[in-house]
Amino acid sequence: MPNLKLWSQSELEKLKRNVDRLFDDFCSDFELPAMHDRMAGDLVFSNEHGEFVARMEISGMKADDLVVTVHDGRMVISGEAECESGGTRTHRMFKKEVRLPCRVDAAEVRAVFEGGILEIHLPQCRNPYGHLVRVDTKE
Repeated sequence: MPNLKLWSQSELEKLKRNVDRLFDDFCSDFELPAMHDRMAGDLVFSNEHGEFVARMEISGMKADDLVVTVHDGRMVISGEAECESGGTRTHRMFKKEVRLPCRVDAAEVRAVFEGGILEIHLPQCRNPYGHLVRVDTKE
């Protein structure tokens, strides 16, 4: 099996989107409710002024409904909200976990949610290799 290839995170996300779209199209053909609620869009990273900025479009939620955690080289974005429509209460939730492209200073991460767009600023660690410790001799 030397020809096996690991799929990247973006390839897996693309496959998931395509399968979700396939089930949604199937359900709409038979006038069934969609299998996958597209309340969260794709997470898009950019590098701006020494920090990574992640942006995601999220519909039907408020800032209080969202939780962002950064730990051990990974970022988790989740949301949970109850909505009422036509006398029916629905519980909506999503969770997206990504591996960060580099080490970030977790204590300095900032997130802003405005106009349906979640923007997360992830400052890169100044020294990704740690702190150099000087070794002295004892005399």
